[in-house]
Amino acid sequence: MSLVSKNKANTKKIFEHLCDQMDKLNSKVISVEEAKAQANLSKQANNLLKYELDKAVAFAKFGEDLKVNDIESE
Repeated sequence: MSLVSKNKANTKKIFEHLCDQMDKLNSKVISVEEAKAQANLSKQANNLLKYELDKAVAFAKFGEDLKVNDIESE
């Protein structure tokens, strides 16, 4: 099992995943604990997407000379 997904993430896919998890929870396919864990992971993924959006807005506003810590380079 790989910890890094090769699939591109976006808010629509995260929302679809959460809706799927809610359906599974309602039909008792997954436990409440598993649903909570999935929700927490989705929240973390959404925070990363928000960071990337904020970084893009900052570059658009202040230009490419802006010094920003690039988390992908570490």
